[in-house]
Amino acid sequence: MVSRVAARMVTAIEGLRGERRSSLWGSAVDVTLALARAPQHYLRAQLVLLGSLAGGGRADGDDLEELACGLELLHLFMLVHDDVIDDSRLRRGRATVHVALLEAAPALGLPNARNLAIVVGNLLHVLAMRSFARADRRGAAFGVILDACLRTGVGQFEDIVGWDQRSTYVGAFRTTTEDKAAYQSFAAPFASGLLLANPDGDAQKALAWGRHMGVAMQGLDDAADLVGDPAITGKDNFRDIVEGRLSLALMILLKAASPDERAFLRTVIGAGALEPSDRVELDRLLGAHQVIHACRAVISDEIAAATQIADSAQFCAEAREGLAAFEQGLKETLETMLAAE
Repeated sequence: MVSRVAARMVTAIEGLRGERRSSLWGSAVDVTLALARAPQHYLRAQLVLLGSLAGGGRADGDDLEELACGLELLHLFMLVHDDVIDDSRLRRGRATVHVALLEAAPALGLPNARNLAIVVGNLLHVLAMRSFARADRRGAAFGVILDACLRTGVGQFEDIVGWDQRSTYVGAFRTTTEDKAAYQSFAAPFASGLLLANPDGDAQKALAWGRHMGVAMQGLDDAADLVGDPAITGKDNFRDIVEGRLSLALMILLKAASPDERAFLRTVIGAGALEPSDRVELDRLLGAHQVIHACRAVISDEIAAATQIADSAQFCAEAREGLAAFEQGLKETLETMLAAE
């Protein structure tokens, strides 16, 4: 099914080409197609399929594929906007939309290239809504997706606002992480597939599994910000710290740091840039307080909670095997990161 979903995505994006004839419009379509065709896991499409199986439905069909296509287009829309917010140069090993447009037409200038990338993201959002409208005529699955979209927007708002030293950080981290990542990455795809197959089905355990898995995945992303390869992640290390973003790793570091170390951290959180000496000190603190290993414990607990929920839900064997593969995949990614640290 995944290959058919990918083909539907390409067809939808390619359909934009005929709307205008300018070379820059063609460049915008081309770079968006390049991102859509880049190697990826089609996480959401797989979860829609597993959700359908968990709800007693089929493993294929036009409605199922349209729903999965819509979720992948929706994700691509969010990535394009995230890249503008983060000013990322790479996504999936390719130039981000605003960077590619600036390369195609240098006279645009960066502000206009960023604005055009936002418009491209908006168009992908429209294409996603069109796919959802074709897929779910009864509304149960679409309702879960719309709720996830709302949560993602609220979570992204809080993420950009960033670290507030007067707030309860643990609570802010989990709430924001569930909203900005967990619902749209895991919970909504799995639950919407289940509800497409069975509109009267109980999606609560599907949503609960997805929330835990999404928090675990975001925890991995937060740790990668500290030890990941910028050529792969597309952004400089320590971006969460210098931008003052909520993150699992920062929460752990602040909790473990001494008063003097916290005073230093307050000078770099949200600073926008780091001096070489600041990077050296951050590396020292990460090692001294074993932050990555502490992240491991939190992430492992989230995966274990997801496993427990899935085991108690009595999903069919094929669906449970698929969910177990996702759980194992996150575990292996975590161990690989620790080994490289």
